[in-house]
Amino acid sequence: MTVKPIEKAIARLDTRYSNGARDIKKTNIIGSYSQIIDDLESSTVLANNFEGTLEDRYIEVSRRTVKRPVYRINSNKKLNYETTYRTLDLSGVDARDYNAGNKFSGRRGIFTDLNNYKEIPNDIAFPTGSVCYIPVTTSERSFFVFNAQNKTGYKDLDKWIDATENQFSDNRQFSTTIVKVGTNNKQEAAQVKFFATNDEPEYIYNGVDHQDAIYQASYVASGTTKPNENSFNGVVDCTLVNEVAADF
Repeated sequence: MTVKPIEKAIARLDTRYSNGARDIKKTNIIGSYSQIIDDLESSTVLANNFEGTLEDRYIEVSRRTVKRPVYRINSNKKLNYETTYRTLDLSGVDARDYNAGNKFSGRRGIFTDLNNYKEIPNDIAFPTGSVCYIPVTTSERSFFVFNAQNKTGYKDLDKWIDATENQFSDNRQFSTTIVKVGTNNKQEAAQVKFFATNDEPEYIYNGVDHQDAIYQASYVASGTTKPNENSFNGVVDCTLVNEVAADF
């Protein structure tokens, strides 16, 4: 569960995984939340010499591990891909625990959606029973994933790259990588990475050319991710929370 803030709207998104399906419920709190919600039953997956689909069918749930099948197109073969949601107790954690610091490397603390609201008092703490979920993904190979809701207005990947590289006005440093993906590697994907600065974190954007359209994509790395879980070592992303914390 998470609360998503935007300039004039706040919505609560409740996601439920069960054996065989995934369900997302949106509840508007302030205004009407209009950003894209990934609630489609199938997404396209592109990898090195691979095209397939990430399905919301045939999901396997074991405690806090969710296995979502990635099927090769026109085949019953599938990739091994799963997410384990590790838990962190938020009981008693100050809503303002996160500290941006003077430099990116100096950021510390537990970051929750409450940090997006300047009006939250400094002496407010999460109630007993509050938990955040830290997703740890495991995949046998790296891939890009997107669906129809991620379609952009660009017809050419080079134009998407140019617009993405020039979205900031402060000439910050970046790198761009283009790779071949899909069946027989006939398609292209690009990743634009803006390096962390003293005041800004690292930003990564992914674009994919698929069937004569450009899509904004997510990227899943091969192996097992290891997100930070220790607030003394850096920032812990706690924007996914349980019902107790979400109600708070």
